[in-house]
Amino acid sequence: MEELTLSRQYAILALDGQDSLHDSLAKSAVLRAVAAALVLEAGLEKEKVEEAVFTAKGLKKREAKKLENEIVLFLKEEDLLEEVPDILGCDINYYTAGLELKAYRSEKETYVTSKEGLRKELLEEQEPQEKTILLLWLLRESGCLHELFSALEQEKVQEKMLALTLQNELYKLVWEAQFHSSLESLSSNFLKAKSNLFKNPFLQGINLAFPYLERRKAIFIDMVVLNTTVMNRREQTINFLKEMGQQVEEMKKGEMAVLKINNALYQIFPMTKRYSMVPVQGVYLVPIYY
Repeated sequence: MEELTLSRQYAILALDGQDSLHDSLAKSAVLRAVAAALVLEAGLEKEKVEEAVFTAKGLKKREAKKLENEIVLFLKEEDLLEEVPDILGCDINYYTAGLELKAYRSEKETYVTSKEGLRKELLEEQEPQEKTILLLWLLRESGCLHELFSALEQEKVQEKMLALTLQNELYKLVWEAQFHSSLESLSSNFLKAKSNLFKNPFLQGINLAFPYLERRKAIFIDMVVLNTTVMNRREQTINFLKEMGQQVEEMKKGEMAVLKINNALYQIFPMTKRYSMVPVQGVYLVPIYY
């Protein structure tokens, strides 16, 4: 396979986990960045940066949908992207209602290679490529960087970029350009109530260096947890997720046991929720950001 263009490599990183059937604030942000990336593929010049920002800010919903269809079609044909059951469909509120929920899933190896390559160039003592700088900017403007870098790593990236902007006027122009401020007007009401059900403890109290959007979904799975061990609960959860079409594997993040579901990490918490005053025992899966 030939080297991916800027827009396609960005889409591999940013479309992963996004709702494929409905509009959302997060997906709108991604499509705006794809539009900007297409402009910058012609070359990094002052006029192109200005055009990229103008194009991203002015992207209409109909244009965004057309752009989504085009880039998704290419990535699917190259076996780099697929549509799978959305993990949100595993939540008690949705699988009991029989709703069809689909999400994009990037091909695992390509996703990991792109992510780790980006991290290596930006966190190690080496000069990042121009394409890496542009990917970083696109990911920042679409609120995705917390999925690739921890809060401390974001500070290191910020320092590195500030140093690079002192040496390169075009990098300075790119880094100071913004289009994320216009994204709020595209927010969709779909699943808006669901987004407010849970608060992600892994983002509370963290001073993130860059703008971010909550892109991954927390879910509640009902099952009997009394008189079960941690291992029992984890096994039941894994089996249920696999039955619902998810790729799941157990792994460690430091000292913490986590689940890798598709391309994202989740931690499991036992939890009891009330539905019509009836207590329901189960587990709460929370996305862990880098």
